Amino acid sequence: MSENKLANCAGLAAMPKLLELNLNGNALTSLTDLRGLGSLKKLDVGKNKLATLDKFPVLPELEHFDASENLIEANGEKELENLEQCENLTTLLMAGNPWVDEKGDDFKKEVLIALEQLNIVQVNDMEPVTSEEKADAKTEKAEREKARLEAEEEARKAAEEAANNPPEEEAAE
Repeated sequence: MSENKLANCAGLAAMPKLLELNLNGNALTSLTDLRGLGSLKKLDVGKNKLATLDKFPVLPELEHFDASENLIEANGEKELENLEQCENLTTLLMAGNPWVDEKGDDFKKEVLIALEQLNIVQVNDMEPVTSEEKADAKTEKAEREKARLEAEEEARKAAEEAANNPPEEEAAE
């Protein structure tokens, strides 16, 4: 079904036993029509017009996902989280998306951080994921979480202090 200028995938949900689907080179802007394809193992939606992976269908058997050369740019980390339910995902290809290209070589680490619970072994056309890279990503994720919690605590303390110590002008009234 590649190179057919398809704008949607309506009707494909009636094929629940489908294992591979090549929708490369169409005009898709959403993948919501793929709901119901729970047996799908390989999905190629490269060279479409996807700007988001929001409302990504539940595809628990998906092993290989190619969303290369689309329009995904903002909130890339959030986009990756939409793939968390793909429990068997091992290969993720997203080169050619603005956010991915912006991240460059760091994209692999972002994938490993966002999808830590999955057994990702291949990201884009980079070398296979090593156990060292997985360990580094786990450490980075922990450091980011620690920094986030510290920032939240500082903001909470600042707000509390501001509430307990009103500006002098207000206190004088």
